[in-house]
Amino acid sequence: MSQPVSFKDLGNEHFKAGKFKEAEQLYTQAIAEHSRSDPKVFGNRALTRIKLSDWPGAESDARKAIELYGPGNKTNLVMKAHFYLAQALLPQRHVGEALDEAKLAYTMCIEIQDPSADLIGIFILRAKQAKWQAKETARLRQLNETLALVEDLLDAQLQRDVDAVEERFKNGEIGETGRKEEIDELRNEAEVRRANIRRGFEDSKRPETVERVVPDWLIDPITFEVMHDPIVTPTGVSYERASLLKHIKANGCDPLTRQPLRADQLIPNVALKNACSEFLDKNGWAADW
Repeated sequence: MSQPVSFKDLGNEHFKAGKFKEAEQLYTQAIAEHSRSDPKVFGNRALTRIKLSDWPGAESDARKAIELYGPGNKTNLVMKAHFYLAQALLPQRHVGEALDEAKLAYTMCIEIQDPSADLIGIFILRAKQAKWQAKETARLRQLNETLALVEDLLDAQLQRDVDAVEERFKNGEIGETGRKEEIDELRNEAEVRRANIRRGFEDSKRPETVERVVPDWLIDPITFEVMHDPIVTPTGVSYERASLLKHIKANGCDPLTRQPLRADQLIPNVALKNACSEFLDKNGWAADW
């Protein structure tokens, strides 16, 4: 006689089928009945809640999973729990902690040679950009009270539009996919409007009124800091010399391909170094990125 399928297994099946709300409910049943001390179920529900944009719920589950795994544990599942926590924190504007958790997950990835390192690296760069943009927003709004007022109105309208979508979702008028797509579209449109508004408030006679942006090519893919002395690997990817040499010493491999890599295979990227130097000479503020 076959064993009955557990709530956890049913939750996994629904998750794979893209039925995230049903999967969340099944994971909740699993936790309530027999899995209160199983970090895997909390991790699964954290990811499901991320798919549902339930950031506080995902944060709570990820923290619980990390707690249950215990300190000093550096397995693939622990790494994922830290990354889930980072993903839950960023939309709630807890950028500093989101960065710390993502960097911790990234370090674990490198140590256990997990292929998720590239994905987490992209997230870290996005989080650092969000942190910088928050500083820029505060700086620009302080310079111009009218800009601050207009952006407040834009934020208020975005919140009303998002609330309207959430109400339609709650009433069953749209599904999970439609809800996510509509909210993403609203937020993208708001960012376009924000960029247009800021350009409208720029004053060519006052350089400080221009929004400052650090280009992606300036950033080291390992430390996510501004590069000063870039070198390039045989695969054509550039890194800050010190960070790549430290990585090779500890791991003996290419950070991207995980193939063996030696220090004598690296070549100075002179063109990129000159570009970095030129950018930093003209934009000294980038050192604070």
